[in-house]
Amino acid sequence: MTDTETLRLPGLRLPARRLAPALALLLAACGEKDDGAPTGQVVARLKGEDITQLEVQAELQATPLPPNVDRKEAERIALNNIIVRRMLMDEAKARELDRTLQFQQQQRRLGEQLLVQALAADIARKVEDPTRNDAERFIRENPFLFENRRIFILDQIQFVRPENTDQLPLGPAKTLADVEKILSEAKIEYRRLPASLDSLGANPAFVAELVKVLEKNPREVFVFANQQPGQPAPLLTVNQVTETRVVPFTGERAIQFATNFLRTQNIQRALAEEVKRQREARKGQVVYQDGWGPPKSPVAPELAPQGVGAAAGTTAPTRLAPTEGAGKQPAAEPAAPAAPAGR
Repeated sequence: MTDTETLRLPGLRLPARRLAPALALLLAACGEKDDGAPTGQVVARLKGEDITQLEVQAELQATPLPPNVDRKEAERIALNNIIVRRMLMDEAKARELDRTLQFQQQQRRLGEQLLVQALAADIARKVEDPTRNDAERFIRENPFLFENRRIFILDQIQFVRPENTDQLPLGPAKTLADVEKILSEAKIEYRRLPASLDSLGANPAFVAELVKVLEKNPREVFVFANQQPGQPAPLLTVNQVTETRVVPFTGERAIQFATNFLRTQNIQRALAEEVKRQREARKGQVVYQDGWGPPKSPVAPELAPQGVGAAAGTTAPTRLAPTEGAGKQPAAEPAAPAAPAGR
């Protein structure tokens, strides 16, 4: 073909002398990569695959900056982490580990979790922020968190709740020494240690109930349970207050804390409503094998965006020898985050 001949394609007539430059442009548009050193947004290349500044920044967000390391060095560390991870990933694929049932199950689970987190974050972004009036009202209604904030110094015993808890003679115990003796005789492992409880970081209903208990008897031995998602049994904590300090928390910091606390509550309420809506909308879509029905009381949060605490299942404080109605308080809610979540 000479440079005066014409290339004929459907709907296109192109002189041959212009064919070479046109093909070069076409190949470039199709993503042909320069073999030279990376420039611009591309900071490195592994086996021809670009690693960009955006990926490095995402790596830094997932892995906090090491202490005493400047930003540029931290970015180099993050880039190195990406490169090493991808090298090891390639080796795992070479060994066909990505084809195992265990890997595929974990991959699906992680994918589901990421999508649920994305949904939760989307819901959180649409929750309205509490007003200043809302925060001020919350402060007035919860003086033990703010103006009368209290820090309780505790003597504490912790142990995993055994199946025979109801058979343990803990009711008459008046001191932690009594509790230790009972647990030792029952051959139940425990640990005794000093601790503290800041009312600012606790659920308001929990603190109000604790104050009532201590007003009647400042040396009262009381117990509460805490069960984190994934734990097979609750952790029982037996406490005795050895000292109470009043440390007021007021001013703009208190307003900000109250605002964050209320926002967290509003987000959790919105997430719970979404779970309820989905369950109602999908009734009849779940079919169980006999003996595999839904749990009586789910403890793991179904939606929890990053930055929003999930209910930990901490029950209200209960006397070891509870009076009528004691120990029937609802599960405590989490403390507010340090900054508004979901924005």
